Amino acid sequence: MKSYKGKKVVLFYSSVQDKKLFSIQGFYKTDISILEDLGYTVVTSNRIRDFLHFRKYDIAFLYFYRYGLFSAILAKLFGKQVIFTGGIDNLAREYASRKNYFIQKHFFRFCNLFSDVSLIVSTADQENIKQIYAGRLPKNNLLCFHSIDTERLKYIPNIPKKNVFLTIAWMTKAENVYRKGILRSIRVFKELTAYMPEYTFYIIGPLGEGSDIAMQLIEKSGLEDKVFFTGTISEAEKINYLKTSKYYFQLSEYEGFGIAATEALMAGNIVIHSGKGGLKDAVGNHGICIENIEDYPAIARQIYNHSSTLNGKQHIEEGIQYVEKNFSYSNRKNTISKILRRL
Repeated sequence: MKSYKGKKVVLFYSSVQDKKLFSIQGFYKTDISILEDLGYTVVTSNRIRDFLHFRKYDIAFLYFYRYGLFSAILAKLFGKQVIFTGGIDNLAREYASRKNYFIQKHFFRFCNLFSDVSLIVSTADQENIKQIYAGRLPKNNLLCFHSIDTERLKYIPNIPKKNVFLTIAWMTKAENVYRKGILRSIRVFKELTAYMPEYTFYIIGPLGEGSDIAMQLIEKSGLEDKVFFTGTISEAEKINYLKTSKYYFQLSEYEGFGIAATEALMAGNIVIHSGKGGLKDAVGNHGICIENIEDYPAIARQIYNHSSTLNGKQHIEEGIQYVEKNFSYSNRKNTISKILRRL
């Protein structure tokens, strides 16, 4: 059972709790689609023991440099080719705790040891990797940005923009509302109500511990009639929100890449971001980069002042061109295709 109708089989792994995430989370969906477009059969897995069934797959495609290590070891024991990818947040000294950095550093070293190719998704991660290899990037590490569906997300000028701020985050866990800057965004929006009272703020994503914390802040700030949660919505609904909103918040402590910010830029938003980690690539010189993400009054003034001098049409066109050039589906597909041909 090494192949399906002559196709090679890729065992696609991430340590997700629910395999439904492979069809929901954008970066998983994109890479699975790329592999299928390249003629491979993709079997998804969140169980390390699946890699014991060596007759059922040819290539291990592993997300994140932690639990993927154990899948990689099994795959290599059976002579399989191994590809790693995904953001590496805990390799950022300015973000990760000393303990988390130490653990991630050693996990990455071991993962990379068993990897034929490691697809690094941002220049920030690339620089962090160099720090643990005496300033050199390992030969099997290749920069390969995440990609988005530029065709579906591309803003069309005749779509009217609404007075809406937007952000997207998984809020099932408390940690994510802190790392993604959801609470910062709410505090900045509170300050903005003095300058831009006609605006509302929508937060997209699954609800849970994190959204409970955010709701407490919303109520404390008296923003119940201004800030709204959508919960989990379809991809089409998400794209509609992105295309009709004007501003997008990404005041993250760190981003391995920042796919949602890239999507927002493609959809014609002014992206208000921290510039941390992969956001330097994901947004580039576009949007509004915030130096001090804790100075909420100053951020609000910066946004308001920017809005009064902004050439909206030019901003949208330049953002779209930047994304199409760097993060199209074909860019990542072509890189993965070359790698697979070499293996």
